[in-house]
Amino acid sequence: MRDYAVKLERFDALMRGQFGLPATTGGRKLPVYLVGGPSELRKVRPGLARGVDGFYSASESDVFAVLQRGIDDDILLHEYAHHFMYQNFPGAYPGWFTEGFAEFFMTATVDERGTATIGDRNRGRQAQLVQEAWLPMDQLLIRRPLDFRDREARQAFYAQSWLLTHYMIQDGDRRRRLDAYLQATARGQAPVEAFQAHFGQTPEQLTRALRDYLNGTMPFIELQTPMTTPVIQMSSLPTSADQVLLTTLNLRYPQEEESQTQLLADVRAAALAWPQDPLALTAMAQAELAWGETSAGEAALTRVLESDPANVEALRLMAQARIKAGDDAGESERRVTLYRQARGFLARAIAADPSDYWLYAALGRSRRGFPGYTDNNDVQTWRVAAALAPQVMSIRGEAADVMVRHGLLDEAEALLTPVANNPHGGGNAEQARELLARIAERRATPAT
Repeated sequence: MRDYAVKLERFDALMRGQFGLPATTGGRKLPVYLVGGPSELRKVRPGLARGVDGFYSASESDVFAVLQRGIDDDILLHEYAHHFMYQNFPGAYPGWFTEGFAEFFMTATVDERGTATIGDRNRGRQAQLVQEAWLPMDQLLIRRPLDFRDREARQAFYAQSWLLTHYMIQDGDRRRRLDAYLQATARGQAPVEAFQAHFGQTPEQLTRALRDYLNGTMPFIELQTPMTTPVIQMSSLPTSADQVLLTTLNLRYPQEEESQTQLLADVRAAALAWPQDPLALTAMAQAELAWGETSAGEAALTRVLESDPANVEALRLMAQARIKAGDDAGESERRVTLYRQARGFLARAIAADPSDYWLYAALGRSRRGFPGYTDNNDVQTWRVAAALAPQVMSIRGEAADVMVRHGLLDEAEALLTPVANNPHGGGNAEQARELLARIAERRATPAT
């Protein structure tokens, strides 16, 4: 575990140096869950496609990575590279660049003396590209890996994405063109059209250029980096973690009715087995509040908070329960009381963990419909939520709406643009485009 932590800290420092970013000071660290095999990986995400050995998730509920231990440590760096990109450069990227960026940087190495390499050949991808069939390049430019249910096609997507990113990044002129191309696709230009406009290559010409590049001398970077020894604190999880820790991650996703029943039974059994264990009790409470007995869920959380008043997960869940009860109460004095109670739990949770973006978003939502919304405190609450999780598009959209209400149009536009231009953004992208249109209308209307 210590080796994994050191590797990630050194990788993060190397990436920051490459992109001219300062060292992190405070803020939420990325939770990384290392599991023993495919069955444990699918406790978190049961519907994962065959052959997937890890994934990165950024949603309203949480931001984390899960991967199998020991298969290939490159996967650890691949998933962390995703987080690094989304956290520091949130935006709408073509699928090939999202995966290619992670594939390119995951081969980076840093030794104990600070000697580092970036962009070395990925031997596995190289062998695959030599031995296996390629995807048509126009398909690579417009699709994403999970669009391919066939494992061989999905692996071809990763391999070609790695090669194309290497081809772009390691040449100064192509890198400048890549920046312009990414800006064009972020504005909504079709990927193939944008590629031809900025590189002057058809998909067929690009395929030939990449084959030549693969067979030639592929450059990589070698450099000396300042070495720091990260401070690592080790702690033990409770015994219940083997049974419920991964389940708590799965509980944060929408569930089919059959899964709800099974998950609820599992966490109830765990709470019976470990009746004094905070992790087992909060897991049960999470499921009870969602699909079971609300009173049982709140009772479990009360027990946790009696022994640990600063338990962030218990405070978070208690706030959720109060907000839901307030919503069910409709427009009434009871709703006002319940929402006020929710804000009390959220304030305690933020005091215990000021880096949790979900808490700020929930606090902002709990103020909706109340007198004075949006005031300067509301603006700052949503500003912090979006800053802590810039990769969560729904939070960016909600924060932008608050900025518009407060007349902060430039700030709203900066938040919305990556959301609106994401071709896979669904409802979030549609709402962002509508809000951007409202901003344009306000700018075009003379002030009276």
